[in-house]
This record gives sequence, C-alpha cells and structure tokens, in this order.
Amino acid sequence: MTIGTIMAARPDAPERRYTRAQTLMRLALVIAGLVVAGIASWSVLLFILLFIVSIIAHEFGHYIVARRAGMKVTEFFIGFGPRIWSYRRGEVEYGLKAIPLGAYVKTPGMTNLETDLPEADEPRTFRAASSSRRALMIFAGPAMNLLLALVGFCVAFSVFDEPTLISSFPVVEVAALEGDPSSPAIAAGLQSGDVIKSIDGVAVDPNGSYGQVGDIVRSRPNKSVPIVVERNGELLTLTALLGTREGCASQGYLGVRPASQTGTIQRNPVEGVGEGVKFFGTAAADTVTGIVKVFGPSGVGRIFRTVTKSECDDLASRPVSIIGISQIGGQAVKSGAQATIMLISVVNLALGMLNLLPVLPLDGGHLLMTAIERIRRRRNPKYVIDYARAVPFFGVAIIVIVFVMFSALYLDTLRLF
Repeated sequence: MTIGTIMAARPDAPERRYTRAQTLMRLALVIAGLVVAGIASWSVLLFILLFIVSIIAHEFGHYIVARRAGMKVTEFFIGFGPRIWSYRRGEVEYGLKAIPLGAYVKTPGMTNLETDLPEADEPRTFRAASSSRRALMIFAGPAMNLLLALVGFCVAFSVFDEPTLISSFPVVEVAALEGDPSSPAIAAGLQSGDVIKSIDGVAVDPNGSYGQVGDIVRSRPNKSVPIVVERNGELLTLTALLGTREGCASQGYLGVRPASQTGTIQRNPVEGVGEGVKFFGTAAADTVTGIVKVFGPSGVGRIFRTVTKSECDDLASRPVSIIGISQIGGQAVKSGAQATIMLISVVNLALGMLNLLPVLPLDGGHLLMTAIERIRRRRNPKYVIDYARAVPFFGVAIIVIVFVMFSALYLDTLRLF
C-alpha cells in the first residue's frame, strides 16, 4: 500500500452526495488552484495526468490482486481530501477527491489495529488471507509501476529515432558546452565529444551516470583541478579553474552537459526492446543507489542545509516533489513523445522502488511485516504481528521520509516564485 492507503484506513465519514453543479465547482477550484500555483501550463497538466495514471496503475495492482484473492475492497479513490464525485458498484465505492496527489485502495483488516470490523467481514479481510496472498497483493502495486517502466523504456528505444532529452544515460561524454563563453570548461579547452576520464585525480566510472561528474565538481568551488579527457583516441590533461554559479558560491561549476541530452537513438524494434531491458536494469541499479544517497546521512544533511539556506539549492542533487517533477515533465512534454515516455518511465521506476522500502506504511514495510509473521508462525501458528509495537521501530525512518518529502515540496514551491 502507498502512504495514502494508510491515511484512508479510518472509520468512514458520513456519506455526502453532491449535485453536478457542486461537482463541477469543486473541480474548477482544483484547476484554479493549480493555475494560481503557476504550474498549470498545458504541458505540465498533461504530465500531471500521466503521473496520476501511474499512481492509479499502482493501486489497480493492489485492487485486482485483492479481488482475485478473495479480499474485500471497499474504496478505490483518486486523490485525497474532500470528495468531488463517487459512485458505488457492488461493495466498492469508486471516486475522485479534490487533491490529485495520489490514490488509494481501502482493504479492511490491513493491521490488527482495526478492531471494529463486522464479524461477517473478518474472513475476507487482508489479515485473514494467507501470507502468500497478502505478499502478492502488496507487491502487485510496485510491480505495476516496474512493468510500466519496462514497457515504456522498450517503446522509447524501439519506436523512436529522434533526439531526446534524457540525462540518466550511463555516459560521461561531453555533448555540449553551456552558453557562457567565460565558463571554466571553455577556458580549460574542453570540447564537445570529449570523454571525461577523471577530475582532480578522481576516476569517472565509464559505466556510471553523468551525475558523478556533478558530484565531483560541486565539491570543489573555486579550485584549480586537472581534468583527463579522451579526444579522438588520445588522452589529454586539461586544467580547469572551477567557478561557481551566481547565488551559489558553495558549489563548484564547470559548464558542460552530458552527451545523452542531445543524443539520437536509431535502432530497429528488436534491438530496441533489448536496449530497453538493458536500460531498465541500469536505471534500476541507479535508482537504488540514488535512494540510498538521498535517505542516507549525507543526503538528509544536504537537504537540511539547503532548507536552512546554508547550501544553495541544486535540483540535480536532491529529490523533487510533485511540483518539481511536474515542471520537469512539462519540459519533457514540449520536447516530444520520446522524452515524455522516458521520463514517465523513470518516474514509474522510482515509484516502484520507493514503495519497496522496508518501512511502514510503504509496501515494503507491509511485506516485511508479512514475512516476519510467516516466520514466527512456524513455531506458533496463531501468532499475529502487533503493528502498534512495530511502528515505533520505524519511527526514525518515517521521520526522515516525511522530512525529505516536505523539504522537496518546500524547495520546489520556492522555485516557482
């Protein structure tokens, strides 16, 4: 389940019905809010729609497996907050809520903390199902996102042969120098097509992401560093005096872009599928590495320093919120279908991997609890894991996740104004 699923696991509020006029008015207010926030260009709204579809796909994975496993599902809503529109089909209420920041599926009996369920519903609750069925139901959500990511990568590599704007290809080639004629890269003699081998004695992994170049450069503001590049088969050593960006004196600046941002992909469909699968594996590994960095001590410390203004905001080195990803997505939509498909695939990959973190209330936390309960039942078949006792163990992790989420939202909001 996503965080929204746990938020929805509360006693049902009194049901309210809205007229068509009230429904349209509420929807208009939501759209007006997006416009006022400055994020509602057509391209941004289109990407937000694709993002919401990705979240719906995640929850649909939970929903369909729960139904197939005989579990009772009572709600399937898009969004949070006040109800805009809903209808009931059978025992499930489907609908739309005012804040389009997620979706949720409500399955009774997700934890032992729900004690007020009707006795007749108990056999069909989540907790009454076998551990294998519970695990499948939980994993189905992230699996849908991972599947969408894989399909998206394969389509992007198979169907299109046009230039794309993708910064996460594992390359270290300089595609272009940034426009400033006084940039450190131009002053040092770097050229488009140079392959960076090392900076200041730190080797650059040819199979790693271009982000490693940024990490090295940012940590060396106003420092003269040797840069080893490969040009036309020869190794050259250049010296660059790293500068700083305006208003960002604490981070170094070189002035180059990765080759993948201007590269052209030309493959036949069969080769494209293979490349898509290969890219999925590489991107998944990079995503895991990124998650560890973001939620690790150094990553959290960097976000804290950015929020407190002791370090300048660098979008490339921190997580983004729905506002940030929508802005980036809007640019991708304007760049074309391939860039849009690649970015929404990366987003789905991140959603899938993040939800597998072994922390409640994420899906990975529920998988961990299910696994622990299954192991304990080998000695005591009636053992039921106590969520009330388990939650405090995840306290620090939950605080870190919430801090990172709200910090990203705060920083992305500041960038709008």
